[in-house]
Amino acid sequence: MLRKRWFGILVFVVCFAPVLWVAWRAGQGDLTANPVEYITHFTGDWAIRFIAFTLAITPLRRLLRLPDLVSYRRMLGLYAFFYASMHFLTWFWLDKNLDFSEMLQDVVKRRFILAGFTAFVLMLPLALTSTGGWIRRLGLLRWQRLHRLVYITAIAAVVHYYWLVKSDIRWPVFYGVVMLVLLGSRLVGLRSKTADNTLRLTVSGIERQTPDTVTLRFPLPGGKLSGARPGQFLTFDWMVGGKTLPRSYSISSSPLESGYVEVTVKQQGVVSTFLNQEAKQGLTVVARGPYGQFYFDEKQHKNIVLLAGGSGVTPIMSMLRYIEKAAPETEIAMLYGVRTENDVVFKADLDDLQKRLPRFRYVVVASKPGLEWQGPNGHVNRQLVEQQLGDVSRQTFFLCGPPPFMVSVKEILLSLGARPDQIRQERFALAGTTSSSTAFTCAVEFTKSEVKLECSSSETLLSVAEKHGITIPYSCRVGQCGTCATRVLDGEVEMENEEGLEPALKAQGYRLLCVGRAKGPVSLVA
Repeated sequence: MLRKRWFGILVFVVCFAPVLWVAWRAGQGDLTANPVEYITHFTGDWAIRFIAFTLAITPLRRLLRLPDLVSYRRMLGLYAFFYASMHFLTWFWLDKNLDFSEMLQDVVKRRFILAGFTAFVLMLPLALTSTGGWIRRLGLLRWQRLHRLVYITAIAAVVHYYWLVKSDIRWPVFYGVVMLVLLGSRLVGLRSKTADNTLRLTVSGIERQTPDTVTLRFPLPGGKLSGARPGQFLTFDWMVGGKTLPRSYSISSSPLESGYVEVTVKQQGVVSTFLNQEAKQGLTVVARGPYGQFYFDEKQHKNIVLLAGGSGVTPIMSMLRYIEKAAPETEIAMLYGVRTENDVVFKADLDDLQKRLPRFRYVVVASKPGLEWQGPNGHVNRQLVEQQLGDVSRQTFFLCGPPPFMVSVKEILLSLGARPDQIRQERFALAGTTSSSTAFTCAVEFTKSEVKLECSSSETLLSVAEKHGITIPYSCRVGQCGTCATRVLDGEVEMENEEGLEPALKAQGYRLLCVGRAKGPVSLVA
C-alpha cells in the first residue's frame, strides 16, 4: 500500500489538513482574542510535530519492517519546513511588520527567539538540498553529513518552545522526551547494527547429510541470532588457500533455536568443496547477516507451497522447523526435486516433520532414480504440480533451487493461473564475472574516488571497484542485503537481482553493485 500513488496523495492531504483547519477557524472568526499569537503557536506546534514525524521514519522502518516508509521522509521533512516557515512569517510579518531591525534586535536579546531562529535557519539548507539533483551535486556522503543538521534543528526547536513558555512546560517537555527517544533510537540502531551484523563463529559440529552435502553447526555467542527470520542466509568470509572468499549460505536451523545456528552446504565449488572435505571442528569464520527477503511470515502466509530443487531445500528446512514450533496450523505442500534417492537432503527430518505436522505433506521427485524407487520420476512438471496442488490461487509459493529449476517451475505456476506476487524466489549465485560472447568494454567513473577506468560489461561493478582499491561497503554479494547500494549519476546499470534495493532508493538512482553490471559508460558516487 505504501507504494500506491493514491496513498501518497492521501498522506499529502492529511499533512496539509492543519492549514485547512486554521483557515476554517479564521473563516468562522474563531481564532481567539489574539489571532496572531494563536497562528504563531499553532504553526510552531506543527513544525515540531513534523520534525518528530520525519525522525520517526527510520526507527519505524526497522520496528515495523516496512522499508517503503522511507519514501515519505522527504515529504514529511518538507512539511516540517513549510510549517516552520509559516511560523516564522507569521511572527515576522504580522508581529514585526517586516521590520528587519526590530527582528534582529529580538533575535539578539531574547534567547527563545534566538533558539527558534537558529532552528529555522538550519532547516533552510535541508529543504533546498532535498532533491536528487542536490545529492548528485554534493555527493552522497557530503549530502548525508549535511542532513544530520536535522538533529540540531530538533534540539533547537524544543529549546525554543521550552524557553518560550512561562510556567506550563508539559508540552515542551513532552516534545523533548519524544526527540530524545527518536535520536536515541538512531544511536542504538547504529550500535546494534554494527554489533549484530558481524559474528565470529566456530564450527562445533559437522553432520553428513548426503555424500556431497554437510551441515555445519556454530554456537552463537549471544545465545540467539538476532533478527533472523526462517529462510534467510548468512554471508561468510572463508579463508581458503590463503585467500578470503565470501560466500552466502542459507540457514537450515530454525531462528527460534537457542544456542546455535546451522548452514547446510552442497559440494559444487571451491569453498563448498573445502567445507565438505576439509572443514573440522574448531574452524573459525567471520559471518555477516542474517539477510534476505525470502522468508516465511506466519502473519501473512497461511497456505504455502514449498518447491525445492537439490540443495535449495536448505532455507525450506529452516521454514519447516520454525513452523513446527510457531505456526503448526499452516497448510504446507512441498515438491522436492532431486537427482537420485540418495540426494534427498534432510530425509529423516522431513519424514519426522510429516508425522508431527498434520497439515504438511511432501513429495520427492527423482530425475535419475534407482530401480527400487517408487516415487515420481523425471522433473517437476506441469502435470505433477497440477495433480499435487490443484487450485493455485490462494497459496504463497516459495521457490529455491538451481536457476533452470526455478525458471521452469515459475513458468508452470504462472501458466496455471498463479499471480507473480504469489511467488517468492531465493536466488543464490555469487556475482562476479560472467562469460558472455557479447561482452564489451565500458568506461566507468567513480566520482568520489576521482578514478576513471575501463571494464568489461560482464564484470560486476563491485568486483571492478575492488580490483582498483575503491572501497564500497558490501555484505551478502548476492543482491539481498542492500549494503552496496550506490547512486548512479549517469549511464545504465543492469542488476541480476534487486530484492535488497528499497524502491525509494531505486527511484533516486541507486543500484546494487554486487549484482550490477555496466551497460555502457557509467558514473557512480563512490
